[in-house]
Formats: sequence, C-alpha cells, structure tokens
Amino acid sequence: MTSREIRKNPFTGEWILYSEKRQVRPDRKESECPICVGSEEVPSFTQPLQIDNKYPTLSLEGEIKRYKLGEFYEKMNGYGKCQLVVYTDDHQSKFISLTPENIMSIFEVWMNATKESGKNESLRYILPFENYGSDVGATLIHPHGQIYTFPFLPNDVQREFDTIQNYREKNRECMVCNYLSAELDKSVRIIFHDDSVVALIPFHAKYAYDVFIYPKRHYNYLHQGTRSEFNSFIDLLPKVINALNSVLKKEVSYSLSLHQAPLNTSNSSFYHLYFKLHTPQRNPSSLKFLGAVETSTETFINGILPENAAAKLRKIIM
Repeated sequence: MTSREIRKNPFTGEWILYSEKRQVRPDRKESECPICVGSEEVPSFTQPLQIDNKYPTLSLEGEIKRYKLGEFYEKMNGYGKCQLVVYTDDHQSKFISLTPENIMSIFEVWMNATKESGKNESLRYILPFENYGSDVGATLIHPHGQIYTFPFLPNDVQREFDTIQNYREKNRECMVCNYLSAELDKSVRIIFHDDSVVALIPFHAKYAYDVFIYPKRHYNYLHQGTRSEFNSFIDLLPKVINALNSVLKKEVSYSLSLHQAPLNTSNSSFYHLYFKLHTPQRNPSSLKFLGAVETSTETFINGILPENAAAKLRKIIM
C-alpha cells in the first residue's frame, strides 16, 4: 500500500480514504501555533490565507490512476487536494466574531477554489468546511477552515445527488425547491427565513441540532449567488452558532460545511446548494455518541424531534 490510497467497498459502492502520512502528524503544543504569522507555514499573512495542508489525505502529485485488482478489489491513488484557509492573523478570534467583510473574503476563497477545481476534469467534488472545537476533532485553536477536493462523489453526496436526479426526471422540478416550499408552509421546523435564505432543522434530522441553510433561489455553486444572498448567509451563520451556544448553555463544537453541485458531472445544474451546521452536542451536558445500532446499520436514533429543537433555536433568532 502506498502512503495515500482510495479504496472501494464492493458491497456498498462507498469510497474510503487512507493516508498513512496523517499518522505521523506531530502533537500540537499549546504554546506554539503553526498557522500564526511568523511560523513556517504562515511566514506572512494576507486575509484570508489559503495554504496546502502539511499532512494531506489527498494530493495532486502526479496523475490520477485507477486499479482493478480482482472482482472485489478496486482502488485509486490518493489524488485530490487538501488545503487550509487561515481566516485571520488574530489567534484569539473566532468565526462568529469575524466582520462581514472578513467572512465575505472567506466566501471568495471558496468560490475561487471551486472555479479552479472545476477546470481539472479528474476532480468531482469540493467541500469547504470548518471544524471548531475538540469534540469534532479540531486540533488547532487559530481560526481556520479547510477545503477538500475529491476525485469521486463522497458517499452521502452520491446518494443525495442520485435522489435529486431521479426526482427531477420524474417531476421536472427541483426536489429541494419543492421541499423548502413545503417546510415554509408548515413553518414548524423553520428557524429563520428572509427574502434570500431559509434555515431549518429537517424533518429527517439525524442529530438533535443539525441546521441546514439554503438559498431560496435555485443555484448550484456559491459563485452564482448575489451580494444580497451573500449578506443573508453572512449575517445568519454566526447567529445560528450563537443560538446553539445559547440553547445548549455552552460554547459548542461544530462543523460548518458548504454543499455544492458535483464538479465535471452531468446534470449538476439539478443540485441546490446549502450550508450544513452540525454539532454533536445533544443537550447541555452530553454529546451524541454513535451506538451499536448506528455504527452497525447507519440507522440513527435522535433524542429530540426536529420540531422541538427548531422551536428552541427559533425563539432566540427570530
């Protein structure tokens, strides 16, 4: 096995990433920040700063190669891209305390990375995201996010995209647009909405406080948005994080991810982009850990109905 590989599960079609390089990552010393200005990785700073991950899961070195090693064994080399986006030179800052202009500049990095990755026909999906807090595995305190670019559609994305395509072919309409219309009519799971965006906890939420934030207008990539839509996202994202902190009575760990259409894929215009804000915090004192039912069957057990979770957040935001 090479240091980076991508292997396929022949029973489910899922792709799994392997990266032995990540096993040799050094422990971070609290007294040292590798992405503060003046460090080896960040000798100087322009806001925000996009840098290559020093211990990447995926790399654009060489060309993509695929291997069929028998009936049950299919793999490819670890082709792709992993980068960090350093938000600010202020080590003590956080995403929720950034200025609207700073968040807009982060959006611009995501948009430029998406357009650039789309030029490489071997790349199929780009995921900008932020992990904040130790409970979601963040190892650096300094405000930053990451961008992963894959040579395949990640497993959940593939299932979601297949469903959206089938719905479009059957109904000649966007499944997400129709879903948002239905949720707005019912209103019980809506956390916030304005002319541009809608935030909700979906009817089918796996975790107690998973928040999905959609543009009301159908578009596929962030760079297709308008300044008004950007302003709504920029205003709302910190508010939702603060609302989670308030409801759960602590500063929660969270993952914030941008879900866009697949790259270099037919029917990508069917996709309706959204942000997902996930926290494993299920109540003020407990995290959601996956039990045997969930890890064995991916059948999730949620301890609160989405309507009740949404009502708690809505009371704070609206």
